[in-house]
Amino acid sequence: MNKLKYLLSAFVLLCFASCKDDPWEDVADGGWNHERSIIDVKFEGQAGTPTITETDSETGVIELQLASDMVADMSKVRVETLTLSYKATANVASGGTIDFTKGDPQIVVTSPNGESRTYTLEMTEFTETLTGTYTISNLWVYGGTGAAYDCTKLYKPTDKSWCWNGEGRGPAAEMDNYLVFTLGEILADGNTTGTCMNWAGEDAKNWDCVFAGASNPDTGKPVDLTQFYRQIPKGESTWLRNYSDGTITFTDADGNKTSCTLVPKGTYQMPNVPPIPLTLESEAFKFNLKGTEDWNNTYNDYGVFARNPVTYYIEIVKQPAGFEVPEASKTIEEPVDPEPEPEPDPEETSLAGTYSVGRLTVYGGSVDPAFVNPVDKSWVWDDSIWKESDNILAMTATGTDDAGRETGECEYLPGEDGGYWNYILKADYNKEGTGALDLTKYYGLLPHGKSAYVYDAEAGTYRSGGAQDAGRTASASRPRPILPASPRGRRRSRSPAPHCWRIRHPSGASAGRDTALPGCQARCSR
Repeated sequence: MNKLKYLLSAFVLLCFASCKDDPWEDVADGGWNHERSIIDVKFEGQAGTPTITETDSETGVIELQLASDMVADMSKVRVETLTLSYKATANVASGGTIDFTKGDPQIVVTSPNGESRTYTLEMTEFTETLTGTYTISNLWVYGGTGAAYDCTKLYKPTDKSWCWNGEGRGPAAEMDNYLVFTLGEILADGNTTGTCMNWAGEDAKNWDCVFAGASNPDTGKPVDLTQFYRQIPKGESTWLRNYSDGTITFTDADGNKTSCTLVPKGTYQMPNVPPIPLTLESEAFKFNLKGTEDWNNTYNDYGVFARNPVTYYIEIVKQPAGFEVPEASKTIEEPVDPEPEPEPDPEETSLAGTYSVGRLTVYGGSVDPAFVNPVDKSWVWDDSIWKESDNILAMTATGTDDAGRETGECEYLPGEDGGYWNYILKADYNKEGTGALDLTKYYGLLPHGKSAYVYDAEAGTYRSGGAQDAGRTASASRPRPILPASPRGRRRSRSPAPHCWRIRHPSGASAGRDTALPGCQARCSR
């Protein structure tokens, strides 16, 4: 019965429909369509996505930002795209123009059935604050290993001129540069992009980022640190400012990218213990670097600049609007051919010469071994710890033995202070509680006064013995690569450690050559 009722109802409806000439007439003529909305709009020079609000059935508001410096004529701002609701029309189309010089302009959208909605365009000026011309006022590098132990440093590379290329291409070469940022495009996501011109200044030179070999305690050779310090490309590059994460990314002509943040002037605390304050007198580009912790170079410039630089700041000063870079400063550095690798000096086969002590180094520890200069732990010794560093070592070769090894006389003399380190650890630092400890057996391996020595150049070993020490002898091999210390830190340990002298030849002849020393592995400049 129910099925019969449904069939009869369908038949009646069909009969009524057949009585109308065109059942789709209302659809075809658009009488049903009241839609009169702006779905999306894009103007030239527009920053980001506009906010489109339908206030009521007759009015709406479009809030947008325009960069006037990207628009040739604000009275004829081009509509790049205009997307409307289905079958709607507007008083302006894609490719048309709107006048933004006379109050808030309007766009009128009309639906197929003739109803309209008027949108008011509320425009605010977009300003890319990065654009303009800048000079460089300061460079800063924070780095080093062992922040928890007050071992990291904050330096101006320009204050450490001896660490860099001495041919006018040190960090000071950057200080007359000009940086010119130009806005090129505002992307759909609201980010901005453009070009950066890094003029080399009147000296037509840039920092080559080469760390001087004379300041490199590892190899004595120059080190190219471009990866750390050539963050703003030379000459022309492109930049992208990401407003969501606050970064600025530079891309050079080869596609290499570097990223930074722009930090305002103020005082910032470097994460040393205790913190190291950095006061910026103006805004700065801040680059986070990826160095490598190196406990063997904790207390030197090499460790800060070359091994573990952490943060690099380029402090900049924006010039007034309309400033023009002087023509003499619009220079681009000519490519510099790398210096040919020098021929290695012939291997020294004799220890003969006079040396001064440069640095004492102890490597040891039972759990977390590390490198430590005893002088840097002066509180665990008496005042004699300071007497070792000016001592003189005179080596005189006298002949060879039956095995062809060099023999001679070594004279280890006190310096101007007239004394030696006595190698005694204070009682307060003896955890065994047995009083002061005489550690001569570990650290007094270089006999005071005169002693004889035998040097095997082929094996790289040295043996000495002093008559005043009743035949006591010490031996050492030529230097080997220094073992890496534990990155977890340095702890005092009861375990004795090797004792190393770093000594220098006063004349500076054959600088950088490694030579064996009595009682230790060591480096020595002769």
